[in-house]
Amino acid sequence: MWLEVVNLIIYVEPVCTIPEYRQKGLGKAVVLEALKRGRSLGAEKAYVISDSSSYKSLGFQQHSHYTFYWHNI
Repeated sequence: MWLEVVNLIIYVEPVCTIPEYRQKGLGKAVVLEALKRGRSLGAEKAYVISDSSSYKSLGFQQHSHYTFYWHNI
């Protein structure tokens, strides 16, 4: 989690778990803890860049859709 102090927004890094530990609620616990800590630091909003539906189940709403382009030089 990163706190953007000026606008009081936290950025939650996308969370993943290795296959043996999936479906145990670990990822959910990590994201909820990040939200809790962000709130305690004064954040008013949180965002994550991911298209995983798991974030929607935690209350995140789709704000926009980004397309990233790469170029090897």
